[in-house]
Amino acid sequence: MKRKKLLCLLVSAVLLTGCGLLPQEEKARKAPVNKTTVDTQYFTTATVARGDVARCYTLVCNYGKQEVENLAFNLPNELLVGLYVKQGDPVYEGQLLAEITLGELEDEIERCEETCKQTDEDLKYYTQMVSFEQERQKLAKDWGRKYDTAKLDELTAKRDDLAGQKIVADLKLKEANEKMKGRRLYASFNGIVTFVREMRPWERTNTNTFITVASNETGFLATIENENLDMFKQGEVYSIETETETIPCTLYEIKEDSRVKTKSRLVFIPTDPELEFEGGENGIISIVLEDAKNVIYIPTNALRKIGDKDAVYILDKDGMRDIRYVEVGLSVEDKFSSVNNRTEIKSGLSEGDIIIIK
Repeated sequence: MKRKKLLCLLVSAVLLTGCGLLPQEEKARKAPVNKTTVDTQYFTTATVARGDVARCYTLVCNYGKQEVENLAFNLPNELLVGLYVKQGDPVYEGQLLAEITLGELEDEIERCEETCKQTDEDLKYYTQMVSFEQERQKLAKDWGRKYDTAKLDELTAKRDDLAGQKIVADLKLKEANEKMKGRRLYASFNGIVTFVREMRPWERTNTNTFITVASNETGFLATIENENLDMFKQGEVYSIETETETIPCTLYEIKEDSRVKTKSRLVFIPTDPELEFEGGENGIISIVLEDAKNVIYIPTNALRKIGDKDAVYILDKDGMRDIRYVEVGLSVEDKFSSVNNRTEIKSGLSEGDIIIIK
C-alpha cells in the first residue's frame, strides 16, 4: 500500500516538472494588410489663394481681315494748321483729316480748275461747231451747191488747239492736287482713326505716318443683345483677349442687326495698325460688373452644397478627405476664363489650404 502511494507521488512530481519546462504562450499577431490600388485615393486638388474675384459680362467676337491706310505729309518742316480728328473718331471717304501750311497752293489749284473748266466749255463748243459745219457741207454737196472748206478747217484747228490746251490744263491741275496731297490728308474710305501722332505747337511736320485709318468693314465683330448695349460706348477702347495676347481695340460701330431686331452688331478695330491676324480668330471682351479685391478664393467648381450649407472637401494631415463648411462671398462661374471662375471665401479656410476639386 505504501509502495502505491510512493509511486503516485513520483508520477505527480514528474508531470509538474514537465509543465514548468513548456514555453509561455505568446499573443496572437494581426494578419498583415496588403494595400492595393483599390485602397489608394487619387484627388484633383487646388490651393486656397488670395487675389481678386470679378463678375464679368463676357462677349465673344470674331476677327475679319481689314484694310488699313497710313497717311503722312510728304513735305517736312511745315507748320500744322489743322488737325480735325482724334483717335477713335469715325471718318468717311474723302473727309479732310489734317492740313499743313498751304501757301499759294490753294490759289494755284483754283486757277488751274478755272482754266480746266473754261477749256472744257470752249472745247465742247468748238466740237459742236465742227460737227455742224461738217453736216452743212455734206448737205451742200448732196444738193450740188458750192461750199467753202476754209471755215471747217478753221474750226477744226481751233478744236484741236483747245484739246491740246485741255491736256496741259489737266496735267497742271493734277500736279497741283498731288502737291496738295502732301499738305492735306484725306480718308480714302469709310473707317476709324486708330492712330494720330502727337505734335506740340512748336514742332514741324516730317514724313512719318501722321494718321492711320482702318476700314470699318472688318475687325473684331460681335453680336450683342440690345438690353446689354449700355455696357459699351462707341469710340472707347476695350481689351480683347485672344489665345496668345491682349489687344486694345476701339469700338468703331454699333449697328442694329438686320436679321434679329433685338440684337446689334459691334465692330472693334485694333488701335495698333501694325497688328495682323488670321481671319476667323476669336477674342473675348470682359466688362467687370462686380468685384472683390484681395480676398481668399477657391475655384468655383470646388464648392459643394451639403444640405443648405456651403462646403468643400479638404485633405487632412493623413491625406484623407474631410468636409469643411465655409462662408462664401462673391461667386463667379465663367466657362471662358479660369481667372473669372472663382468664389470668395469669407471664413472656413485659410490661404494655402489644400482643397479637393474632384
